[in-house]
Amino acid sequence: MKSMCNLKHILISFFLLLGCQDQPTEEVPLDASLNTHYSLIIAGNTGSARVRIRQYMDDRSASAQPLFLLGLSYHQEKKYTKAVEWFEKAATFDNLEDRYPPTWHFLGWSYYYLGEVEKSKNAFNTFLTMHPKEGDSLFGLGLLAMNAGNLNEAEVLYTKSIAAQEGNSKPQAKAMSRLGDVFVLQGNVNAAQSMYMHAVELDPDLYEAWYRLATTYDRSTHAARIEQLLKKSKEAKERFYIHDHVTRFPE
Repeated sequence: MKSMCNLKHILISFFLLLGCQDQPTEEVPLDASLNTHYSLIIAGNTGSARVRIRQYMDDRSASAQPLFLLGLSYHQEKKYTKAVEWFEKAATFDNLEDRYPPTWHFLGWSYYYLGEVEKSKNAFNTFLTMHPKEGDSLFGLGLLAMNAGNLNEAEVLYTKSIAAQEGNSKPQAKAMSRLGDVFVLQGNVNAAQSMYMHAVELDPDLYEAWYRLATTYDRSTHAARIEQLLKKSKEAKERFYIHDHVTRFPE
């Protein structure tokens, strides 16, 4: 299975090459001479990318972007401790002229996977001071809030994430599914069912939403409905892996 799905590829490309929709004009996009190294990382050739990035750094003064790419190469390999090491170095370039904002977004996810809750939260929040409407960082904060049992906060964050990702169906559907989880935990089954249905309408391959929807019904009165939904979940999961997708969000 490939280590990067199309969705994550799109996300990173969006950050690195195009920038966020609310990106200040003062921020500098990825140096064109680093595009090849970035492409190697996305293709899974992380070792080759690191060799080239270090060669790039040998010929130039220190800057955030190559340090970020070194971190991204380890993030791609799920070596989050090493990723943090390089992202933190990139984050020392924190003035407007030198900073590279995606550093803090991926630092937030790296810390999330390492279980460093406060550091993850701080990194996401730092990124959101630069890009307040970035839906994936809002989603990450929603996960942190839900994991901590702060359901009202999680509800607000997932709702913001859904709104921020209008027109981007797959991540929006994932946030809807998680908001459905919050409603279940709050005891609002009807709202949860509605949210799960919205999620699978946007992304029929979101197998966990089909499954979670099934769990909201009472088998004694809705056995046929449950079986139908479980079948849809199984079919969606098969489609998901046939297309070699790997969700970038925690299950």
